[in-house]
Amino acid sequence: MKKNKNILSLVFLASSLTLSPLLASSTNQQARTQSNSLSNNIANNLYSRGIDRDVSKKIAKRIFGEDEGTTNIMLINLQNNYTSLSQQEIVNFLSTEALLSKSVDLSSYDYLVSMVYKIKNKPLSSKDLKELSYIAKKNYFYSQSL
Repeated sequence: MKKNKNILSLVFLASSLTLSPLLASSTNQQARTQSNSLSNNIANNLYSRGIDRDVSKKIAKRIFGEDEGTTNIMLINLQNNYTSLSQQEIVNFLSTEALLSKSVDLSSYDYLVSMVYKIKNKPLSSKDLKELSYIAKKNYFYSQSL
């Protein structure tokens, strides 16, 4: 009985060691896919506003630079922790920012407050400000670690 328990433990250990790299690579691939879909969403939004498809793709790529994956993680953090904004509202806002060649800094508390105020067009409550402060702190750590 003890021998069977040891064999079973070894099987679980071996399977966890072999599956861990596969799960990590699939998570990275999922983040890249979401990043691509974010820039595609912005490009499609710009295209629906009347901008040429190729130009809209260039504008969408330019807003993130090389940090699109990090920006995507920060946006996921924003969406998960501040549910008052829909993904479409965020995409519309980012599309306008991209069109105006403005920089996006989701790790900045000031930027997040400004963004939410511009989207909602109403003063933010103290609860909203606390949530945005928490999000900005997490996003700052994401930007430093990635």
